[in-house]
Amino acid sequence: MRLALALLFVAAFSGLCQSQDVKVREESIRLMERAHAVSSSPALPNLERIDTFRAFADDSPAQEGSFTRVMIQGIGRRDEYNFGSFHLLNVWTEKQVAVAGKAAIVPPELVTLSRITPILLVRFDGEDVIHSITSREVNGVAARCMDFDTIRGQKFDNNQLCVDVVRGTLLQEKLGPELIEYSEFFQFAGALMPGKIRYSFGGVEKLEITQTMTPLNEITDNVLAAPPDATMHRICTTFRRPFGVSMPQPKSGNGGSDTEIIVRGMVGVNGKVYEPVVQSSERPDLNAEALTQVQQWTFTPAMCNGQPDAHEVAVTLHFQGR
Repeated sequence: MRLALALLFVAAFSGLCQSQDVKVREESIRLMERAHAVSSSPALPNLERIDTFRAFADDSPAQEGSFTRVMIQGIGRRDEYNFGSFHLLNVWTEKQVAVAGKAAIVPPELVTLSRITPILLVRFDGEDVIHSITSREVNGVAARCMDFDTIRGQKFDNNQLCVDVVRGTLLQEKLGPELIEYSEFFQFAGALMPGKIRYSFGGVEKLEITQTMTPLNEITDNVLAAPPDATMHRICTTFRRPFGVSMPQPKSGNGGSDTEIIVRGMVGVNGKVYEPVVQSSERPDLNAEALTQVQQWTFTPAMCNGQPDAHEVAVTLHFQGR
């Protein structure tokens, strides 16, 4: 299970029926459908969303950052990112995007924040084997928690999703090495949204997020105006992503375990990978090798409106027996 997984009902049980109880899966799907419903607005107004956060790293002080989105329905949006020395402002309108700030790969902390906010809603698919549903308390709230495994090839993750018994909201998601905890829910546009989000990876806290959403009843004329120092980029009406040409994996080891490291980087118009950064890793000792390895990869460039274009990619490095 990951970002957006197709919903499968009882008819999708082929190959799983001997491993899980049909009634347990039916109830799990029902609980998650309710979680989606209570945290999905039927009609969003013009709004301003502000996420302020603290990012924690080993052997260094916590670093503060923010993400702000102003959304004018049917017209465009204004996204602003701040984290340390990184600043990026994107103003999206119908035909173009104005970009101001540091032209660099977005830091992993901001990518994670964008992925899990305003709330990460997931569904079960055919890779998920649900074992049990238990009642427990999550941060003092009565919850129903679903324990399941996700099996993708040789990769095997133990997971758990917990939902509020009364309100139906997601309280906690354990997805492999990731743990996301939601609390302090507030009403916005007919939906319940979390005011506090805590994110951990491999048992170590990485992000602490405070989130607000406010309707915009009055819109100023310049809310979607491009900054004077912005560069203008066309929006792709036709797009083709980069395709791998040569993607050698790291050398296999003779023992140990298998692990995956996700790296993000920019594929230039020449097909080479630039500015790679580690997005997620359970083996920090292999990070440097992963970054070196991915810079050996080559791609066909992305195509925007029929022209080569630089494009960000996320790739997975597989370390076997390491």
